Amino acid sequence: MKRALWHGQLGFIFATAGSAIGLGNVWRFPYMAGQNGGGTFLVLYLLCVFGLGYFLLLSKLAFGRCAHSNIIDGFSIVASKNKKTVSPWWGKIAGALSLFNTLLVPGVYVVVIGWTLFYLVHALLYLFHLSDTPLNKNLFENLTTSFGEQFFWGILCIMATMGIIMRGIRNGIERISLLLMPILFVLLIFMAVRMLMMPEAYKGIAFFLKPDFAAMGFTSDGFQFKTFASLLLQVIGQAIYSLSLGLGVLFVYGSYLSDKENLLKSTAWIASLDTLVALLSGFIVLPAVFAFHLPPESGPTLSFITLPMVFEQMRGGAFLTVIFFALLFIAAITSLISMYEAAVSIISEKTHINRTRVVWIVGSMNTLITGIILLSFSKTVSWKIGSMDLFSFADVLTGSFTMGFLVLYTTLFMGWVVSTAVIQNIQNGMLKPLPKFFKRYLRFTLRLIAPLILIILFMTAFVDLFNN
Repeated sequence: MKRALWHGQLGFIFATAGSAIGLGNVWRFPYMAGQNGGGTFLVLYLLCVFGLGYFLLLSKLAFGRCAHSNIIDGFSIVASKNKKTVSPWWGKIAGALSLFNTLLVPGVYVVVIGWTLFYLVHALLYLFHLSDTPLNKNLFENLTTSFGEQFFWGILCIMATMGIIMRGIRNGIERISLLLMPILFVLLIFMAVRMLMMPEAYKGIAFFLKPDFAAMGFTSDGFQFKTFASLLLQVIGQAIYSLSLGLGVLFVYGSYLSDKENLLKSTAWIASLDTLVALLSGFIVLPAVFAFHLPPESGPTLSFITLPMVFEQMRGGAFLTVIFFALLFIAAITSLISMYEAAVSIISEKTHINRTRVVWIVGSMNTLITGIILLSFSKTVSWKIGSMDLFSFADVLTGSFTMGFLVLYTTLFMGWVVSTAVIQNIQNGMLKPLPKFFKRYLRFTLRLIAPLILIILFMTAFVDLFNN
């Protein structure tokens, strides 16, 4: 069967950027920056994205394009193009990890997207005076303790995603990405400009743009390496999380790309758009927080408790609340779409089951896992693994371990087994040859820099897990 391809470069860029742009950018990045020195976090983040993340993103897309297959078969296919023979277990292990992540992560993700859709609808009702319930702390607490409410909004998100995936690559994923991504950027720019116009917004801007050397470990007593190392690991973790490197999505999206496209240019656009969303999110959140004298380190509840309270005190606050949750929902749903496609690609191509049926299977699995996770929130059920509820456990398991391991696994394979084939594939679609320095740095990154950093992240995660 002929493999589907993206219709154009713009559709590929928007779809892949949409896969990377998600809750990690709009929801997680601002509070991570707030908790870690603002400008200090930002400077290190930019260095990590373009010094490390860009090259991992580029190589994974090239790996997928070189294979033009699902991730399980892709390892053997690319190895053969590199004139090598490898065990089929390379692909089987990668496929199992990818499938595990793309089935479990949406279970956690749908919970938060459901919150976002719930807030968007309630903000609309509040805007048009169809509800007098403000979006405050009580509303959030009532939502997160109600199984039925959360499950309902989660199901709506799942059904919407399934409908898009059933339409395929061009008519589904590419078309919705071409529609939603421009809307997302228009909303982000509008919100950022509005937040920057607030009195005392300059304090938030200064916090976000000016590095704090004390947060880096430079103090009057000298340099605190432990402080710097801890911060750097959080920055790297955020960069990997934000670029969607640990789900197998980039391999799949790369496999749908024509060899005629300039991958170097496309990857630069994807990394830049992903970073731009994080920056705009910071310009929305941090000036608002400082303008109303709130702590910038508010944490994960910043979007659902702190910001609605800020918007309520502003002129046109009800409208701004709608805009904010609309852009948060768009960012989240495009990422969920990519997770579904990664799972559907593996199952449909290895079992030869009709795509529509596979989408129903993946959607049903997502529904079941989301339901089990939500049950652990309820007052009558207290399922825990150690000291963590199922939501926290699934988040830590995937975010700190299984996604990172898939990144490490594929990076080692690309660096030490098929680096020549991957680099040759990057060259496809380019008029000029890659500079020697670029190729050497890419190999060095895949073979040593990235694996070493990922191993350190694993060790840190294990230590944090047992300390907690």
